[in-house]
Amino acid sequence: MSTPSQTTVNLDALKARKLSTESAWFLALASKAAAEPTSVAGELLSAWGFESGEFFEKGANGFLAAAGDVIVIAFAKDVDAARATEQTVVSRPNGEVDAAAFAAYEEVSNLLQTALGILKAGQKAIWLTGHGMGGAIALIAASELDAQFPVAGIHTYNPSCAGKIQFADWFDATFLGRSYRFEATGDRIFSVAPGFRQVQQLVRLDLGDTDDQGGAEGNLANLRSLDRYIERLGAQVETERVRRRANAPVRGGEFGTADESR
Repeated sequence: MSTPSQTTVNLDALKARKLSTESAWFLALASKAAAEPTSVAGELLSAWGFESGEFFEKGANGFLAAAGDVIVIAFAKDVDAARATEQTVVSRPNGEVDAAAFAAYEEVSNLLQTALGILKAGQKAIWLTGHGMGGAIALIAASELDAQFPVAGIHTYNPSCAGKIQFADWFDATFLGRSYRFEATGDRIFSVAPGFRQVQQLVRLDLGDTDDQGGAEGNLANLRSLDRYIERLGAQVETERVRRRANAPVRGGEFGTADESR
């Protein structure tokens, strides 16, 4: 299997502003990169064709990366660190949200808004992503940024809950058709606290058997499970690419034969 830096990605899939296997696979890769040291993440983003961006390590780990008309914001967060204090909620205009996830977003909100302003992001395709607690932060970030910088889409991978029922109802109505939550057979699912509700349209993946018997909370939301998401989605992307090549029109060469030089 190719290493992430060797992986060929197609950022045009994000320009389309809709769910596709390729966008889901790439945003899963970005979610993993958010948990990497900035030196590693920087090499990955450059190899994938991003031209500029900002990294952050305060509150949450992650980055904002830009290439042409596409902007990706990815978050990662150590769940144990986020839960160092008793879980509480914070009141926001659209409902109560998880206090730890909101605090992580608030640490980087000024950086994100400044960068988006400089990039004139209002007319660009902005995508947010994250895995585990990083997914919850991405959901809160989308809810806070969308009025000023419209979000093209949010993909999360086994996210923890971002907010209570009022927030969840508002979020799903506001981001209908733009927001997807990936969960899989065999993956560890975060518990839902009383009064909270998961959001987004659910997409289930079959990861097959897993030997991961750990609890739901801990270690950057178990990146081994994210590796399995990436592998499964990557296989679907390759299958789709093979299908497209097989169905592509054959260009005729001399005397109507296929021109194999093309």
